[in-house]
Amino acid sequence: MLGLFGKKKVKGAELAPVYVDTIYEVIERGFPEIAGYINEEKEFQKSPNLSGEENEWFLYIVYAGNMVNLDAHFEKPEADELSRLIAREVVKKMGKNPEVIDGILYDYEMFLRGLHNQTKNLVKAMSLAIFHKYDLNKYQKDHFQKLNSPSPIVMKELNEMVEFFLWNWEDYLAKYKVVI
Repeated sequence: MLGLFGKKKVKGAELAPVYVDTIYEVIERGFPEIAGYINEEKEFQKSPNLSGEENEWFLYIVYAGNMVNLDAHFEKPEADELSRLIAREVVKKMGKNPEVIDGILYDYEMFLRGLHNQTKNLVKAMSLAIFHKYDLNKYQKDHFQKLNSPSPIVMKELNEMVEFFLWNWEDYLAKYKVVI
């Protein structure tokens, strides 16, 4: 069904499973590359030796970041409802205790909102979340380790990689009208 200006209308409940599955697929394929970058980064004194399968924290960071990103593209009531629908789908996708997953996802979203408020940049907030959740400070060279701050080189690279994990709402909304 066509909506405003010939855009196809998509219900939020129909979009949420596709959205979650698509992001999950990108995480599954992309996290090994991020782990590889982190493991080989010359700015670290020693390798964190992340496995390509250690993606659970990253998964929560990416989903939470995408939920925070809804605020930039939808009015608050729509963003809140889409966030609720997406959270429900993430819980299903994880296949674990729903209350635990929902709580973890909420905590990550609040953590990212706090970082986003500090940095005013969602990509940078997500990169900082990776830095903190994977405890990368302890692998840095002494100077940055003492500052307890990520090396700008590491942050620049992480930012460039993390950006690919955000849903491209501009393109999507150019073609579709999301209805809640």
